Amino acid sequence: MRRRGTTGMILQEQKLRDWVERLSAVEEFAAHPLMEEFRALAAEHGKLLRQVAKIAKISDRMQTDTRQMAQTLQAASQTDPLTGLPNRRHMIERLEAELARARRYGSGFALIMLDIDHFKAINDAWGHAVGDLALVETAALLRANLRASDLCARWGGEEFLILLSAADLDQARAVAEKLRVATAAHPTVHNGRDIRLTLSLGITVYHPGRSADDCIQAADDALYEAKRAGRDRWAVRG
Repeated sequence: MRRRGTTGMILQEQKLRDWVERLSAVEEFAAHPLMEEFRALAAEHGKLLRQVAKIAKISDRMQTDTRQMAQTLQAASQTDPLTGLPNRRHMIERLEAELARARRYGSGFALIMLDIDHFKAINDAWGHAVGDLALVETAALLRANLRASDLCARWGGEEFLILLSAADLDQARAVAEKLRVATAAHPTVHNGRDIRLTLSLGITVYHPGRSADDCIQAADDALYEAKRAGRDRWAVRG
């Protein structure tokens, strides 16, 4: 709307100039004592139109910048700054949407809660910079081994939460095993030394009547069951 208004003001100025030129070409008007005053008023009006057009253009740019800034802030509010993965807030929003879809259409989904085994020991032995590197590389590995329709988020600390859309228990088990094997096969390298990482994973699937919190708690319980059983493995909580 504003761009059309800016163009309209430019056209008005052009029409005003054309009108003054046509009047000036008519001898009886050109010689009229008020003609000079009319030319001056027309010039001032044209100047005003140009100023308004400039202001409109500036306003357009400001609106564009504001929209871009809002989009950037929205993305930042839903992204973990270290790993680049979606954050907890984004995951909760997506999980609620998936839950609504499952209730409406009778579909299902699975959750996998996982964390890096002995992560505190890695930080203590190698320093937090290496711990951060392990998180970044683990995030990249997880993302590379999931479908585009799945969502992997950094849940907090060394924990990650994966939402497998339209997945059943067998599919979730297969994904968990794939991630476990891939992580064990790709150590983090620091100063020429391999730092072997393993994952513990907890799996749950959606059942009618469950809330988002119920699903998350079940996946978390399964994760700690895997840890109690010796780590570097997955467990299921129904």
